[in-house]
Amino acid sequence: HAPQGASAHLPLLLLPPFPLDSWAWSGVAELVGGNVYTLDPPGFGGAADAEPSLEGYAGAVLAELDARGVDRFVVAGNSMGGYAAMALAELAPDRIAAIGLFGTKASADAPDAAAARLEMAARADAGAPASELVGPMLEKLLGPSAREHRPELVEALTRRLADAPPAGIAWAQRAMAARPDRTRVLEDLKAPGIVVYGVEDPLMPAAEQRVLASALGTLVELPCGHLIPLELPDVAARIVADLWLMAH
Repeated sequence: HAPQGASAHLPLLLLPPFPLDSWAWSGVAELVGGNVYTLDPPGFGGAADAEPSLEGYAGAVLAELDARGVDRFVVAGNSMGGYAAMALAELAPDRIAAIGLFGTKASADAPDAAAARLEMAARADAGAPASELVGPMLEKLLGPSAREHRPELVEALTRRLADAPPAGIAWAQRAMAARPDRTRVLEDLKAPGIVVYGVEDPLMPAAEQRVLASALGTLVELPCGHLIPLELPDVAARIVADLWLMAH
């Protein structure tokens, strides 16, 4: 649960994975309690007017925190939320008190991966339904443990994927395709951090997690897939609480 004392006043910012909104972190936010902000990505509740970029997303997050009177904060991001957290670390390193990277990586897309993202964005613009665009991702998003033992989560995620806004899908895919490598950003970051990896995650190579951990310091491996906060909210909440305690 939320820490007492010096770090208790620091807000916790939770950034969602693609192609979901803050629902992905809702179980963790409830378990942790305290001063928690969940901000939806552009096109998934947040405004998607601007040119698609994670830097723009990070800038909008900072503007929202400014409006709420928040200076320093703890941030945790899953998947695309991790990419956005790293963009925050580049834009405003002194405002980050601690960072948690869940099921993500610091490297840029390989050309074929970027091309596949842009192709999905074009299909979204052309009117393809979300069930066709991101529905098939379910098996890559959830680990086999969750797919076998958590039918209610499979059902809820299936609905959420089918309801994902095509404009948000297009925005996010273009933003992720354009992201740079941010390994150096993490190496230069003075804030403490934790890297969390689901060993059943086919989307994030294990080698990438070691790169993140060597830049940040701590690697935690868990028996789950890509959507760690949804698959293991209790464990993710404990890790987030640890992050809060590490914050300085």
